[in-house]
Amino acid sequence: MTSGVLRPAGWRFLWVVCLAFGAAQISLAAGPVAAAGVASGHVDQYLAQRRLFMQQLQDDPAAALHSAEQMVLLARALPPADQRRADALELLVLARVHASEFDKALPSINESVRIRRAARPPEPQLLAASLGMQARVLLACGRADEADAAFAQSMVVWHQAWAAQDLKLAPRLEAQASELQRGPGRPQWAIELLREAARLRAQHPELSGGRLAQTLEELAIHEMNLTRYAQADEHLVAAARLLEIESQNDPQREELKAAVANNLMMRAGIAAALGNKPRVLELAEQARVIALSDRTLQAQTQSLIAASLASVLGSMGDTEGAIAAHRRTVEVFQHAQDLMDSGALDKELLGATLVALATLHLERHELGPARQTLRAARQTLGETAEVLFAAAELERQSGDEQRSIAFYGAALTLREAQAVELPVLYAERAAPTPDEAGGALSWGHSMVLVPQASKPRPVPFFPAFTVPLPAALAAADLPSMLRLQQDIDAARWAADAVTLTARARRYPKSALVWVHGFNVSRDEALKQAAQVAHDTAFDGPVFVYVWPARLSAHRVADAQAAVGLVTFLDQIALTSGIDKVHLIAHGAGNQLLLSALVRSTADTQGRLRAKLREVVLLNPALALDPFKDELDAFAKSAPASMRLTLYAASVDRSLWDAWQAGGPTSLAGEASIGVPLLHRSVQTLELAKLSTPGVSQLNSDRLAMNPLISQDLRALLQPGASRPPERRNPLFRLVRPADGSTAWWAYEPKPAARK
Repeated sequence: MTSGVLRPAGWRFLWVVCLAFGAAQISLAAGPVAAAGVASGHVDQYLAQRRLFMQQLQDDPAAALHSAEQMVLLARALPPADQRRADALELLVLARVHASEFDKALPSINESVRIRRAARPPEPQLLAASLGMQARVLLACGRADEADAAFAQSMVVWHQAWAAQDLKLAPRLEAQASELQRGPGRPQWAIELLREAARLRAQHPELSGGRLAQTLEELAIHEMNLTRYAQADEHLVAAARLLEIESQNDPQREELKAAVANNLMMRAGIAAALGNKPRVLELAEQARVIALSDRTLQAQTQSLIAASLASVLGSMGDTEGAIAAHRRTVEVFQHAQDLMDSGALDKELLGATLVALATLHLERHELGPARQTLRAARQTLGETAEVLFAAAELERQSGDEQRSIAFYGAALTLREAQAVELPVLYAERAAPTPDEAGGALSWGHSMVLVPQASKPRPVPFFPAFTVPLPAALAAADLPSMLRLQQDIDAARWAADAVTLTARARRYPKSALVWVHGFNVSRDEALKQAAQVAHDTAFDGPVFVYVWPARLSAHRVADAQAAVGLVTFLDQIALTSGIDKVHLIAHGAGNQLLLSALVRSTADTQGRLRAKLREVVLLNPALALDPFKDELDAFAKSAPASMRLTLYAASVDRSLWDAWQAGGPTSLAGEASIGVPLLHRSVQTLELAKLSTPGVSQLNSDRLAMNPLISQDLRALLQPGASRPPERRNPLFRLVRPADGSTAWWAYEPKPAARK
């Protein structure tokens, strides 16, 4: 289909619009009285026209765009300040935004705002909506300050359109907040809109019905995504109170009781984010005991509660609790087989639960239960990509490499993706025992299959079968696969390192070392390192230091882990052919890395010191002041050939795990307040806007996998003259404080995609 061909629906829509413009011209010819009559009903007419256009935009975007272009041409016959010219321009803007053509949309929305301001009689409702649309387009074009100003103006005009306490304004504000979820916009804007809507509805509780509770919950979801947990919990409590009152007044509406259960599980997600497991279990139990007489609604609610609890407990590292919760979900479905047979209960939710349960068994290397559960998932869902990915891991752990690769390849085919195989060498220090500080280093090599999708797929912020949970619970869409993992002796390990070094072409004589964060298994650490190497196109040897990372978030409980890392780095520096060593640490691994570097660089004749180049600190997940002390100690002995770069964000899984495990505190890699950790020896890149859902669609639960960061890491590691951040990527803006203190670079987003 081409944009120049209209389907019948497009012709019908354009015909309706032509009639509307024809009627407008007749009314204008009829005189001022008739024109005023048309203006009085113009808002409703335009809103109806817009609803019709939005439906066509969903059905046939190309035809809708062509229709909008024709409407703009027709509208040129109207007077310069006629509101209907702005109507046509805004429909064209909607089509441009839908196609991510933000630069083309900007002139049209600017002209629309000009017309709305000049029109007589004024229609402030339409001007406010136009300003809101202008703010979103400006933000998508990277003009953040102008976008904030346009949004602020829109809020002023909204209040000019209605009396101060007019409840009619609330649904308009809620609709504007909803539109922010479908296109560019700041979450803070949605929060402001919903707060004002909630305030208005609270002034008229007798007229708002259950809508106030819904608005409060929507507000809480936005606040959760910005880690404003206290505010989110407060609004959820208020919403639950309203739902309970309404349920008491109308006991027959059992969906209100179900909504209370969902509300409790959202609060359980907040408790998990704060590391309060007893509170999580308490809230989940309150939700579980809510009884409903409607069997379908009861089954749906209980399955939602159990699945949400499993997701929350899994995020806290309680695999056993997550398994138990998933089993309760399976029991709910088993007792409602007739509802699944009739279609009242979606069997795909059962299948998703079974896959999640099998995955947890695989994490614990429980092959028997995993195989049994996965068999049930296959019977329920068929050969889906999720089932096949899990089957690939099951066969890998069972030792059947051929079947494992076959399942993995089939899953990638379903996702229209393929995989490349990367070698990763590692050393592992075992966890300490009561009798000894920790085992000696063991050496090994692995082969990791890293997927690369031919078509981009959005990553959901939370599983579809749970309540809305904080954003850091997102999961990777296409998993890597550890095809081979084998312990080898030190001599063979060293020989493999030499071989891999000699093969490098893009990064000759260079090594890349990955130090993982808190609550990461060996298998996951190997896959993380392979993903980083793939995303940065690094073709030299890749090394991983595996340490017992489940002991503590904010300190390295095993002091010998740092000693082991020193040994590991010295062995890498000893490898023939390696002249440059690049180090990347993630989360809690940053403290371990800095401790090891302080030891290694103190020896001015040490092998590693002369070869250190890039040291990258990704979201340091440890308390702020101790981390600064580590940086001070390292700065005293750091070689001049080395550069230290810190990436700071706000919603990242490593920070999330560390925060809940170590207790709420300020973390070195957390930047949601707008000012990251600053140190004279560090180039700090603040990425708070990258981690804010709704501003950038590049979010992921693993910061190292983010395309923007991968692109910058690639530029960092490339041979040749080093470049400051703003030269590596124009989206990094240098921020110089007025007091002359340490500067940093802030990420200012532009459109994720343009056509």
